[in-house]
Parts: sequence; C-alpha cells; structure tokens
Amino acid sequence: MPCLSVWQQFVQPWGMGTASSFSRAADVFLDLVRGIRSDQWETPGLGVWSVRSLVGHTARALITVCEYLELDPAGQVDMETAGDYYGQIYLIYTNPEAIAQRGVDAGIALGDEQVSRIEALKERALALILAQEPSRLVSLGGMGIPLEEYLRTRVFELVVHSIDIARATGQEARFDPDLIEESAALAAGIAARKGDGEQVLMALTGRERLPEGFSVV
Repeated sequence: MPCLSVWQQFVQPWGMGTASSFSRAADVFLDLVRGIRSDQWETPGLGVWSVRSLVGHTARALITVCEYLELDPAGQVDMETAGDYYGQIYLIYTNPEAIAQRGVDAGIALGDEQVSRIEALKERALALILAQEPSRLVSLGGMGIPLEEYLRTRVFELVVHSIDIARATGQEARFDPDLIEESAALAAGIAARKGDGEQVLMALTGRERLPEGFSVV
C-alpha cells in the first residue's frame, strides 16, 4: 500500500471542507510572512500593532487550535456555529486591551525566526486536527463548539488579518475566491446577529454606505 502524505491523510477523513480551508489560509499567511522585509517588522501594522504584533496576533489563529485541541473535549454543544462563537464569546467576553497585548506578546515570542516558528505551528495544528474525530467538540472556556465550526473562526481570522498584513507591507494576499467568500459570509452573519445585518446588506448592494469605523468584530 502506498504511503499517504500528511496532507492526503488530512483531507481524506475531512473532505475538502473547512479543514482544507484552514490549511490553505495558513499557507497564504505564511507566504506573506516570508515576504516581510527586515525593515518592516517594527513599522505600523494595524491600530496599535506594529507589523510584528499583527503577525503575532494572526499566528494566534494557529496557536489557539493547538492549545484547545490539547484540552479535553467539551461534553455538549453550547455554540452550534462560528457565528455563535462571535455572538456568545468574542463580542461579549473579550477585552480589546487584552487582545492587543496578546498580539504584542505573540509577536515578541516569534523572535527572529518568524517563518520557521509559524511553519512549525501550522504543522502542529494540522497534526492535531488530523488526530481528531470530525465530531470532536472544542471546549472554549467550558463552552462547546463543533471543531469544524471553530476552524471556520480560525479561517476568518487568518484571511482578514493576512489581508491586513499584505496592506501594511505592500504585498498581495492571494486567497482562493472560496476563502474570501467563506469569510465574507461569516462577517455578514456576525453583523446580522448584532442587529446590523440590514445596514450591511444595503451597503453591499450599493444603497448606502457604512459609517466610518464600522466593524462587525
């Protein structure tokens, strides 16, 4: 019997779904990190973040997969979808200052070998995903969410912040159209859950503009 590559083993039990999206989004992120010049790391990235801190925050989309999959599975579903994650945890319980500081800390932790460290994080995350049953429930602060839906949140973070990195460093984020579609659909869903769905729909269809500073997250 021929030996299967890690990627072949990875996609066979999962199919070409969210797990594949996660891997492809991580690849684009890695390509952008490879393209950051040495003189760009301490330049402005996004908001209070330097490029280094922005990359650190984006890397946490990989780090958190590793951390949560090393915990015991949740015993029940408390959040059925990725939209529920943003509605029930992210938008209610997260602290912007704490998020900003974790990004700074993660960027510092990458050191001067950012590419190799992120490559290692990606491989570790994929290996952990490969070891799970597709029905695995991820425990986030004691609340359970299906693994596939949790990975959708990680794809969203990788896509959005990779675009941030590309814009901050003069690069292009070459995502497959389906990854942009998945992320845009989730963003619209978050807006609807916040009560801003009509406003977003009208902006997307050219009927009005979103107010300055508007964000779904």
